[in-house]
Amino acid sequence: IQLYYGNLNKANSVLGNYKNKYTKWPASIEYETPNYKVWAGNFTSRIEADRALLEVQKNFPTAFILKPGKNKKDS
Repeated sequence: IQLYYGNLNKANSVLGNYKNKYTKWPASIEYETPNYKVWAGNFTSRIEADRALLEVQKNFPTAFILKPGKNKKDS
């Protein structure tokens, strides 16, 4: 789930706000020149991601699910 796309200061703010509200799904900031993205969750199924999105959109109404293949790489 992508929560934000833009500058680093706002990305850090969004990440902090997210982490204060949700502990169920991990979140991180990813860099894609020249912007930063805040991503949450690492879902194995679309239904799991859809359920999380419904919850997250209560506080982050512009959040959306990334297309398959665009999600976080496993570290």
